[in-house]
Amino acid sequence: DTCTEELLRESIACAKDTGRPLHIHAAQSYAEFNGMTRRNNMTPIEWLHSIGVLSEHTVIGHAVFTDEHPWMMWPTRNDLGLLAATKTSVAHAPTVFARDGTLMHDLGRYLRAGINIGMGTDTHPHNLLEEMRWAEILARVASGTRHCMSTEDVFGCATVGGARALGRPDLGRLAPGCKADIVLIDLRHPSMRPIRDPLRSLVYAAADRAVRDVYVDGVRVVEQGRVLTLDRDEAGHALEVA
Repeated sequence: DTCTEELLRESIACAKDTGRPLHIHAAQSYAEFNGMTRRNNMTPIEWLHSIGVLSEHTVIGHAVFTDEHPWMMWPTRNDLGLLAATKTSVAHAPTVFARDGTLMHDLGRYLRAGINIGMGTDTHPHNLLEEMRWAEILARVASGTRHCMSTEDVFGCATVGGARALGRPDLGRLAPGCKADIVLIDLRHPSMRPIRDPLRSLVYAAADRAVRDVYVDGVRVVEQGRVLTLDRDEAGHALEVA
């Protein structure tokens, strides 16, 4: 809603010329939806589609306020189908919306429509595991049923979904030829017990507290919970005096 059509068309051309993905925030507020529909008689998603923004190389930040959202008194129900048909990805960051009293309706519906979802943070502090927890819980709150999605679904969004959105098949999974991005979880941590369903324990209870070691492209950057690439005390002090 703050970009001209000319700027967006130039951005599309630049992305195509350079082979880079295009990222844009859209359908992210009640005011934006109503402003765009008054201006164009189309939803933000429909308008982006009409000028060629939606594609398998595009990531839309949020896409919360679509014509499927119950707060939007709009007669069509086209947005999720357009996102799925064009293979456009959505970056979902539930915490920042929950803090403002809003939420997506609902993540499970987007997944069932065939939309690729990647998890984001878009807030402080950046904590992807907490975003996963919020994503699953809020999806169930919005849909009114716990069966709208599973913990495995949201884990897929945070791993292979994000990699797919970036056009990076070498990320998001442990497989030959992929980057060795590995997070090791301490199953002995009290929040991980009893060890009946480790994934649910990680997402619902332990989150980052149970993270033991982290490797990025094969290089260990966290060891026994200690960050090796940053002096936390020094960095914290620098923030306080800045």
